[in-house]
Amino acid sequence: MEIEELDIKNFYSIVETKIELTEQVRKLHGKELAPDFNSFDFWWIDENKVSEIISFFLNPNGKHDQGDIYLKHFLKKFNLQFFNFDNSDKINVKCEYRTDFDRRIDIVIIKNSFEQAIGIENKIHTTTKDQKNQLLDYSKFLNKKTDGNYCLIYLSPKGKVVSEDSITQEDKVNLENSNRLITLTYEDDIIQCIAEFSLLTVNVRVKAFLNDLEKKLKFMYMGEKNLDTEKIVANYINENKKNLKVSFLIANSLQEVKKDLIQKMELQIEEVGKELGLEIMGNLKLKPTNWKNNYIRFNFESGGLLYGLGRNNLDKDKHRFAEIDNLLEKELNTKFNVSDWWSMWQFLYQNIENDEDFWMEIQSGQLKEKVFKFVKLINDKFNNDKY
Repeated sequence: MEIEELDIKNFYSIVETKIELTEQVRKLHGKELAPDFNSFDFWWIDENKVSEIISFFLNPNGKHDQGDIYLKHFLKKFNLQFFNFDNSDKINVKCEYRTDFDRRIDIVIIKNSFEQAIGIENKIHTTTKDQKNQLLDYSKFLNKKTDGNYCLIYLSPKGKVVSEDSITQEDKVNLENSNRLITLTYEDDIIQCIAEFSLLTVNVRVKAFLNDLEKKLKFMYMGEKNLDTEKIVANYINENKKNLKVSFLIANSLQEVKKDLIQKMELQIEEVGKELGLEIMGNLKLKPTNWKNNYIRFNFESGGLLYGLGRNNLDKDKHRFAEIDNLLEKELNTKFNVSDWWSMWQFLYQNIENDEDFWMEIQSGQLKEKVFKFVKLINDKFNNDKY
């Protein structure tokens, strides 16, 4: 089946019409439905918080008051029936459980003082590195505590694979073959599991929380902001083979588009530096002419684009520049963090892989405008040898 230019144009035209109709319905019924409201938008989601939420629902004694329905569903869904329990058994679910190797397992589900156990190592970003011998040490610890009656789960986004630094390929295969190690992904496994938790839930408040969590994770890992719109587009794609083929053609082209846009963004940041008379250091770094120990920095980390001031040398005391902090908080309404290698940092964009706004703002020039405003504020006020 050949795809012609007209097929692609028609595809976009029909999808656009369907989305416009959906938006009209949203405008008419937005007050009653509040489709864009999500309680998770009010706080930053990191690995510890996600682990805390997952452990909360897997705990039969949790304040959700739904008993063991979530744990039983989780065990059945992911073929963990070796972990069998009844009302006479004591189940504990712990976060950040300390091991004999002075490590901390993100989540551990324990039956009767380690008669059986399930460990979960949770990675919410593809960029998070595995620690040296991390999974191997977790496996040894759980094996020792349970006399081999355990399973270790590696939970991550689809793009992340277990590093050989964490466990050798030979050990990984041996554990997988003995059902002591399984890998799950947010996109294919956990998001669906959270949705199923919601269907099992009786309490409306708990159900609403789970629905918000599902939407947040879908946005983080699949870029879905409006589930109604996504469903309408998905239905249209599935109408016939031509629509499906056009969709794959578009999807396969998207990575090339993103690559081009990243290059455009890099050029935009260089243009800002030239327009303001800063030194172009490369790697998304700009330096005011009189600075000696710091530079203005942009960097891709933790699934987002960070911006702030980088240090030339490690500073374990994490010194701040209060005067710059105060100005930026006033002018940009943003509080910055500090670390060993950053005098100050904050996310300019988060979840960029799936956030259409990031890519569209590169294309439109809005990202360059934000960068220009940030750099100019600093360069105009603080271009001296103190920094």
